[in-house]
Amino acid sequence: MNSNHHNPNEIGIQQALLNSKIGNPGSGYARYGAAMYFYNQGKLSAAMLEIYRRCCKFDNEDPVDLARFEKISNSKIKL
Repeated sequence: MNSNHHNPNEIGIQQALLNSKIGNPGSGYARYGAAMYFYNQGKLSAAMLEIYRRCCKFDNEDPVDLARFEKISNSKIKL
């Protein structure tokens, strides 16, 4: 579902969710939901989406740190 028309408000909301504070209750699932949004927009790789999926049950797990540890490239969102 790749759209050329992006709602700037939605992008900001999803960006904030993706950057949810590590350790906050529910933050893992919030990050994963936002990662799905950016993946569907073509702005996040499948490998990074998988990292967010693996981390979603663990609010204390930082997906970006895990991606670095596993040497997953393209760990940043392309906005």
